[in-house]
Amino acid sequence: MKQTIIILLAFITLLLTSCAVKTTHVGNYNEVDCKPKVIIDEKEIHLFWNMLPVRTIDKKIKAESYEKTSKRSFFDTVVYYGTLGIFSFNTVKVKVKDCEPSEEPKSLRNGEKQR
Repeated sequence: MKQTIIILLAFITLLLTSCAVKTTHVGNYNEVDCKPKVIIDEKEIHLFWNMLPVRTIDKKIKAESYEKTSKRSFFDTVVYYGTLGIFSFNTVKVKVKDCEPSEEPKSLRNGEKQR
């Protein structure tokens, strides 16, 4: 009976901690009103309770304004607790605003000649 309760509590702990999400906005990402586009969708790897980064995506980001969302999924949490925190990874998505320029200037659309 006690083992069942311990296993149930461990499972509930895994479920409750597996949905940790951290979103960071860099630059003027919030001010631009365009459609967001995912440019990076990878995993970051850390050792020793997230103290030693092994693989990060910060060097791969070439944009000046972006949104970085770091999420720990259920599988990521199982690995984290299974190794007692020594090995962990997070799923990271980086979004930029994709503003498509108009095909022709507004004055040309109205029938005016370009000077």
